[in-house]
Amino acid sequence: MKLIASLMLCAMTFSAAAELRVALILPGSDTDKGWNQMAREGLDQIKKELKAQTKAVTNVKSSDFYNQISNFADICHGGEFEKAAAQAAKTYPKTRIIVGGCPVDIKGATAVEFLTRDASTLVGYVAGKVSRTKKAAFVGAMKVGPLEECYAGLIAGVKESGGGVEVLPALWTNSWDSPILARESAENAMNAGADVIYQNVDAAAIGVFQAVQAKAKSGQAVYAFGCNSNQNALAPDVIVGSVVLDIPKAYLDLTREIASGKFVAGARKLGLAGGYVDLVLNERHAALSDEIKAGVGALRKKLADK
Repeated sequence: MKLIASLMLCAMTFSAAAELRVALILPGSDTDKGWNQMAREGLDQIKKELKAQTKAVTNVKSSDFYNQISNFADICHGGEFEKAAAQAAKTYPKTRIIVGGCPVDIKGATAVEFLTRDASTLVGYVAGKVSRTKKAAFVGAMKVGPLEECYAGLIAGVKESGGGVEVLPALWTNSWDSPILARESAENAMNAGADVIYQNVDAAAIGVFQAVQAKAKSGQAVYAFGCNSNQNALAPDVIVGSVVLDIPKAYLDLTREIASGKFVAGARKLGLAGGYVDLVLNERHAALSDEIKAGVGALRKKLADK
């Protein structure tokens, strides 16, 4: 979710023509049930609700990003890397370029950062309350800023819980789409004593859930957390909640601003306060007591007010 080659991210550009035209460029598949798919769902909402002309291009390599921008000229809606997006903004000054998942400002474009740390703090709070081994772990795809923020949030939340839970060193798979590598990392974490696994590996998440389910079948109480989209239904027996990014809402809201002429360029930070990022609990999971749910609500308010 940071602007580097191996991460799942997207960018959006908007033409300045009278007719709203929006193009989306993605580095992966728009059926990945995660980061890219949510962006595509946002594009579909833009088409339906704002009657925009839309186009999506998937599986674009970072090296080909600028060429894609050039192909679209003033109707492009996508970008992946800081330098390429900045270069495109200079070449097409009448085109609005929105880069999703970017924690740094981009001159001429609008960088959108989804504040996953706060939602991850809620994860840590729940982890601290449900863990029996007093150990939790994070499995991430890449050691990059946004995922390091997820890890930091997990640690902060565990402290908020007051449960004395240790967070093991983060495990990095270096892959967004290998369930095998994700499963191996989850197994390593559980072998090290963790009974709570928080992951951010996008399409490879199923590997983590399979590992946790297999451990649960042996009779041990183990738990997992989803990330990016609501993954609670993928393994409801072990998933106690998911950090959800409402990317469709973010892109729809930004496009509405552009269409209305009220858009103000500059970096955006979207989090709990606007409902763009949140922890969605698996309400039916037996591990989630009313006390834990109330604690999550109180901490959510505290973080949003901050």
